[in-house]
Amino acid sequence: MRIVAGTWKGRVIDAPPGRDTRPTTERTRESIASTLLSLFDLSFEGVRVLDAFAGSGAFGIEMLSRGAESCVFIDADRRAIQVIKKNLASLHASTRSYRVICSDARKSVKTLAVKDCRFDLIFLDPPYIMSEVAVSQLVQMLIDEHCVTMGCIVAYERATSAPSLDVARLELVRTKKLGETSIDYFQIGDEHD
Repeated sequence: MRIVAGTWKGRVIDAPPGRDTRPTTERTRESIASTLLSLFDLSFEGVRVLDAFAGSGAFGIEMLSRGAESCVFIDADRRAIQVIKKNLASLHASTRSYRVICSDARKSVKTLAVKDCRFDLIFLDPPYIMSEVAVSQLVQMLIDEHCVTMGCIVAYERATSAPSLDVARLELVRTKKLGETSIDYFQIGDEHD
């Protein structure tokens, strides 16, 4: 896999072995970045990113390459965590720009809240066997624990045939289909809406 754009454009990163992880493809990462730029007029400079089911870390690394201030990578698979760390080390990423957590994403929310982590962009590419209910619970927890900024963007990658998320304050802005994969783009609205 290659990084599509930014400081590390063209650099190759590894993916965890086996079939348990579906790395976000170059085409999908480019599509997401283009949509974020056009739909939300989002400059990646200074953005704080959460890559909640990080796998290889490809999405978060892509955002760091494009100027994101920081990224928290979370994955429950130790092999995936080792690959993320290896990828970041091979790119000589500043250790101040990222945090790598080996845990279930939902179990990590309290830790993120205690460390006062707040995100402008959340990327969710869970295993397809994980229900949208479980992913919705994660997003609700992040909102409840004040781990999101006002207007935070949530990009949810799912099988096109699977249902989307259902979370209060999460407003669907657009769905983009890429074959059998769909990306839902949400924005977190005001709690009084």
